[in-house]
Amino acid sequence: MSADVVILVATALLAVVALCAAIVAVRAAGRPPAAETSVAPAPPLQASTEIARVEPRESVGETEPRVVEGRLIVPPSELQVVNTALGRPGVRLSVLAHGVAHALRAESRDRVSALMRREYRRRRRERLQAGRRAVRAGRSTQPSDQWLSS
Repeated sequence: MSADVVILVATALLAVVALCAAIVAVRAAGRPPAAETSVAPAPPLQASTEIARVEPRESVGETEPRVVEGRLIVPPSELQVVNTALGRPGVRLSVLAHGVAHALRAESRDRVSALMRREYRRRRRERLQAGRRAVRAGRSTQPSDQWLSS
């Protein structure tokens, strides 16, 4: 391929990626903000020299807010965690990135080219066999003049 074609293909790919990013941004901007949970105000902190100690809690899925070192910590809900971890654009982008990285590895390129070569040879063999069968079928239905003269 010439350099012009390579540049044209790269530009087209960048345009598609930019278009997808714009669509995702427009959709995200059009969504209403998620309903925020109302949290009771934190109790006033006492002016003391004690360091706030955080005791480990036994259950992992706690959703009650707490104050740690003067800051209000509100753990996300299970739904928020799932939406963040499995958000459509992020998952799709990571799957695409993984697929591209896998396809660009040398062993993958070699495997793909070997499979393509094998498939090309198999189809060529089938075409040649079909041609031979057609020639044989044509010979048996139309006797030639040699066979008639004897």
